[in-house]
Formats: sequence, C-alpha cells, structure tokens
Amino acid sequence: MITVTAMKWAPPFAAGQVRDHRVRWILNEVDWPYEIRLVDAPTMKSSGYYGELQPFGQLPVLQEDGRPPIFESGAIVLDVAMRAGRCIGAEGTPERAAALQWVIAGLNSVEPTLFNVAEVEYFMDDDEARNARRPLVVQQAKERLAMLEDARAGRDWFVGDGFTVADLMLASILKTADRLKLLDELPTLADWHRAILARPAHVKAEQDQKAEIARHTPTDMRYDAVAQEAAP
Repeated sequence: MITVTAMKWAPPFAAGQVRDHRVRWILNEVDWPYEIRLVDAPTMKSSGYYGELQPFGQLPVLQEDGRPPIFESGAIVLDVAMRAGRCIGAEGTPERAAALQWVIAGLNSVEPTLFNVAEVEYFMDDDEARNARRPLVVQQAKERLAMLEDARAGRDWFVGDGFTVADLMLASILKTADRLKLLDELPTLADWHRAILARPAHVKAEQDQKAEIARHTPTDMRYDAVAQEAAP
C-alpha cells in the first residue's frame, strides 16, 4: 500500500495548496489506491522522519511496501507517472522529455517568483519593507507568467495531445498565482488553469486535503512542543 504524509493542519491561505495535493492528484489520475498519514510538527522534526524519510523535515513523503521512501512533490509525481505509464510520454520519446522539462521549469522558473509575492503578502510584518518590496516581486511574477502563457501558445496541453504531468505541475503552481490575483491580466491562462483544476482527480485531491485540514486546528500541529524543545 502507498502512504503519503500530509500535515494535520495548515493556515486558510494554504488549504488545498499544501504540496501533498500534487501527490494525491497524480495517484488519483493513475487510479492507484493510497492512504494518508497525517503528521504534526514534532513528528516532522523527529529522527524517525527527519532522519529516515525526509532529510529536511518536510512533506510530502511517499512510502510504499518494498521500495525506499520518495520525497519532493515533483520527484514523486514523475515517479508515479513513469511507473504507471500514464500522464507522461513513453520512455525515450520527445513527449517525455518535454514533460520532464515543463515540470522542472515550473518548479525552478515559475514557482519561486510566486513565492516571493506570497512572502510579501503573508509573512512580512514590516509594512514599510513590504510596500517597498511588493512592486518589484509582483512585476517579476507577472512577467514570468506572461512568458509562460506565450509558451503555451493557446494549446489545451503543454505537451502533446493530452493531459500530462506538465499540466498537473504547472496548474498546481498557478494556484498561488490565482490566489494572489496575478492571473487577472492573463484571462486565457486563467481559463486554462480553471479547466485543468476541474479534472475530477484534482477536485478529489483538493477536497480531501481541505477536509482533513478543516478537522484540525493549530493545536493539533503541536508547534508549541517544537518551540519548547528548541528553547535553551
């Protein structure tokens, strides 16, 4: 059986976007059954997790009987798609190379620019510093999104004639752009994004994650235990 780690709770702006939703999505697409292992902050910092499953104490991690654990959402999505032979071109084909290319491009060339905006909006407490930085990071993100839309060139899919991990990863990443209203000036990209997220496999992944988060509170994450352990 496949087991995927996920946080018991996340703040409202992150519900439906925590990266384990990508793993749930691809597993739903290929029709592989899986279980979710909900973890708290002390668990993620424990030697059994940090030391054995995920060297940075993050999630998701995919565990499967008879195989070593896999971490990083992009790596997991690619591994599942390639083993299932679905949502990715056949080995050695240009379609597979293109799908790999777009997954990596999404994670390396698109997502960091969106994180910069999210950091300003959600994590900066200094109003003066936030207001000084916001215009620059917003402009950079908008420019990168416009480049992405130019590369899509109006196609329904980023690779080939059907849905692939390229569409999955890019649509997942663009959730942040949509929440930050960075797609407002790119209506055709926004339409593509909505169409991809309407896939039943994604809808189930997102709904399942949101339902689990809604059943918990920050107390369930036990952040206080981690803080006490770190105190001198």
